[in-house]
Amino acid sequence: MRTLFLWLATCLTLSAGGQRIASYSPGATQTLIDLGCSAEIVMATRWCPLPKDHPAARDADVFLPDLERLLGTKPDLVILPRMANPLWAEKCAKAGLRTLVLNPESRDSVSKDILLLGEATSRADAAKKIAAPLAKRPVMTTRKIIVIWDGVMAGPDSYLAEPLAAAGLNSALTRGAWIKFDWELLVAAKPDAVLWIQNSGTDSPITTSPEKALEMARIPGVRDLSCVKNRHVYQVNSGSNLLPGSGLTNSLDGLIGIRNAIGQ
Repeated sequence: MRTLFLWLATCLTLSAGGQRIASYSPGATQTLIDLGCSAEIVMATRWCPLPKDHPAARDADVFLPDLERLLGTKPDLVILPRMANPLWAEKCAKAGLRTLVLNPESRDSVSKDILLLGEATSRADAAKKIAAPLAKRPVMTTRKIIVIWDGVMAGPDSYLAEPLAAAGLNSALTRGAWIKFDWELLVAAKPDAVLWIQNSGTDSPITTSPEKALEMARIPGVRDLSCVKNRHVYQVNSGSNLLPGSGLTNSLDGLIGIRNAIGQ
């Protein structure tokens, strides 16, 4: 009986994994890790959040793709980001590779991607558990926030809309995914809080930013915003926790902290 149980357990383990995965998306790579697929990743980008000693090749480049390098890793599954050139996806498919392109950016694309990767790796139940926190909506009144990253602001149709909503926050902008940063537009939006994302190779907690608050207080019009007067100005370093993938669930506590600080 024990032998039969061990045999069944082994079969289930093999059916849930055993793929060789090439990931061209750092956000997807984090999701794969959280799904328990780290050992199955054979190729990734140099920005993917893998340990330094992970054996995966680090030359996956969706902007300068190399089919010969990709085929050299003998992948069973190739994961491409939403902005991948359709011709590259077609080329991978014609080479006989199972090719998965992530969902177009939208206010629920993160959870969709998590569930998609769960299905592709036979880990659907694990994916549902990971995505569940993003589906929660607090009963408190939603507050408005402006997220600024690399000269653009996250709008209501960006992938950040989903974790923001789970924290009781909405983009103060009325439309679009990513809008070019503009002080006048920010003033007109009248956000309750501002979050500045700094590019970095590592994640950091969301913290108040006295420096950014002081900078904003020097600008006419901006200084009169309630978020500046009340010091609801925050910053965070970007890493896998802010990329479109399961890492965003690690940012929820910090976003909820912003919401709680703003109050009712």
